[in-house]
Amino acid sequence: MALAVVYSDRMKDYDFGPGSPFRGERYANFMRLFQEQVSDFELIEARPATDEELLLVHDKSYVDFVDGASRNVWLPRHRFLSPDMPFQPAIGKAARLLAGASLKAGELVWEGKFRCAVGVGGGLHRARRSFGAGFCIYNDVAICTRNLIHKHGAQRILVLDTDARAGDGTCDAFYDDPRVLFIDVHRDPSTLSSETGLLHQTGAGEGKGYTMNVPLPAGASDRAYEYVMDELFTPMAKEFDPQIIITNGGSTPHFADGPGSLGLTLTGLRTLGRKVRQVADAVCGGRVVDLLGTGYNQEVLAYGWLSLVSGLAGLDAEPREPFFFSLKTDCGLEETIEAVKQVKANLRGCWECLN
Repeated sequence: MALAVVYSDRMKDYDFGPGSPFRGERYANFMRLFQEQVSDFELIEARPATDEELLLVHDKSYVDFVDGASRNVWLPRHRFLSPDMPFQPAIGKAARLLAGASLKAGELVWEGKFRCAVGVGGGLHRARRSFGAGFCIYNDVAICTRNLIHKHGAQRILVLDTDARAGDGTCDAFYDDPRVLFIDVHRDPSTLSSETGLLHQTGAGEGKGYTMNVPLPAGASDRAYEYVMDELFTPMAKEFDPQIIITNGGSTPHFADGPGSLGLTLTGLRTLGRKVRQVADAVCGGRVVDLLGTGYNQEVLAYGWLSLVSGLAGLDAEPREPFFFSLKTDCGLEETIEAVKQVKANLRGCWECLN
């Protein structure tokens, strides 16, 4: 089979409690829909990440805090977690499981057992070395990537982040590392009062030019995203020539998801996946890993995830929009074209394809 899905029913414990938009039923809801519509895949049980694997990215004091808080031990949480993350007793073990699913997905593809693997629950891209934020405890994207570099000898990995929020934790992890080309497509951080994901943040030291932030206007449509993929992602990937592509994101760019306030449809999410698959086929033998876990509106989330995976793996499943919509097909396109021009200007000296 060409597709592996790494999952465990125990992921349900990654849950921030009543009133939070990040609840644990998301994983089972997705798997139920996926198994209803897709049959040609292999389901693989996730396993928890070890201390050694977590320490590829996170400080020991942080890992110890998460383990301690999971046992209801009182610890100074403000040092380690943002206020939007009320800690639940079982969540530490579940966080290890999500990280382990992403590690397994990466290894399955790297070792040639599958061309494409999905790590359900992944994409927790805002967790930093010693701090969790945005419902992200362990940065499985960075852990998966570092594992392939340090334990499997990877030299060129492309990470594409399509979550509506900038992946500041992943960006920090590889900001000075030329082995990782990090392309982050997200809502313009200046409209979210954020200091990360900005145009001028393009890497440092040996990693200068290997971070690309692409800020999009609120409501950016399918056409706007296609323009970014065609003008930036595709040529950059071909020039960088990665050995494997890791992508993370979820339903957050969908017009009905909520906080992201972007304008993708399910068709647009499917197109994102398809564009990645086409590039992977051209540059790295189709080797691609999808770390899939973010989103807020439970009525959209599973359909959005299925759309992304369908495009990425070339599946026939095409879920219908759960909500009626009437969107301008070119919403945000002019602003996106200007943003792409600025991205190219900032990185022109680093990449021939941008000249």
